[in-house]
Amino acid sequence: MPENLEARGSEKQEWINVHEPYELRDWAIYFSVSRMKIAEAVMAVGPMVEDVKRYLGK
Repeated sequence: MPENLEARGSEKQEWINVHEPYELRDWAIYFSVSRMKIAEAVMAVGPMVEDVKRYLGK
């Protein structure tokens, strides 16, 4: 199970860094999509988690 992506310490992670392979992996697991789909979503709507979530229909 990936680490809790919604909260890191007391902060909520608000953006996805596609330049970090572990983040692509963890977000792909979290959203149940491929790493490529995460990268595609970030290219389409930017790195903000809520925008990516909407783009993916999650």
